[in-house]
Amino acid sequence: MSDTTSPIPVLRGSGGATLQAEDDTLVWSRRRKEKRFPLRAVREVRAEGRALTVELTAPPGTTPAVYRVRGVSATAATVFADAVTASLPEERELDGTSLVTEGATVESEDDAYRRKVKLGAWALGLVTVGVAAPMAIVGSTLAAMAFLLWTPLSVGAAVFGVWVMRVPYDEWRLPRYGITVEARRESRGSYAYTDLHGVVRGAAVSGSAPTIMVAYDPEDLGPVVRAKSWIGKVGTTLFCLAILLVGLALVLLDVYIAVFGFQD
Repeated sequence: MSDTTSPIPVLRGSGGATLQAEDDTLVWSRRRKEKRFPLRAVREVRAEGRALTVELTAPPGTTPAVYRVRGVSATAATVFADAVTASLPEERELDGTSLVTEGATVESEDDAYRRKVKLGAWALGLVTVGVAAPMAIVGSTLAAMAFLLWTPLSVGAAVFGVWVMRVPYDEWRLPRYGITVEARRESRGSYAYTDLHGVVRGAAVSGSAPTIMVAYDPEDLGPVVRAKSWIGKVGTTLFCLAILLVGLALVLLDVYIAVFGFQD
């Protein structure tokens, strides 16, 4: 098997299941758990339409263990099956299950963020419906409909307002406690700077000058901000604060709708 440049596709199926090839191992993941099958433990890999089946080797007279990923691309499943089949070794283990290892998947920051967003959206939806339903029964149906439609908008605006406040926070914090260096303009809205280890990194900051000063945290290379004057930082702070206040005002209006709806 080849390394990370392998053309073998990663199969993503229903229920969050994935199957991918890593060197001489197949990795089957689902619900934050994974199983690793060395190719010496695999008897057959076959595409079955929009599903792919991995059958492990088994002693004669016993039923082999089978793992499936459903809901994948039929084309990708065929390519995956053909490529893995061509890589299966001639000598394989008699009982493939003895080579299978299990463990928990390492959740990436992006996956964790998406999971939190989904949980938050579900919680918001349940709370909204839980308030709107009794409001329509004992109070005003019109207010219940308004609450049902207004709540996601108001809460979303408030969350966005909290999120944008990170911008002025970083603009005040990083020039004082981080590292400030000169950055060279690469393209519109994109600059490049060299960190303490001599690595050239990109910075998505506004500006049109050939060079500007940017600040970053050497312990966290994520946020990079343009080093502004205190007047510029005050302007950014006031603008972001206005966005936050608008979001909070919308939430207060939503609370008023709920109170009014139950009193009608």
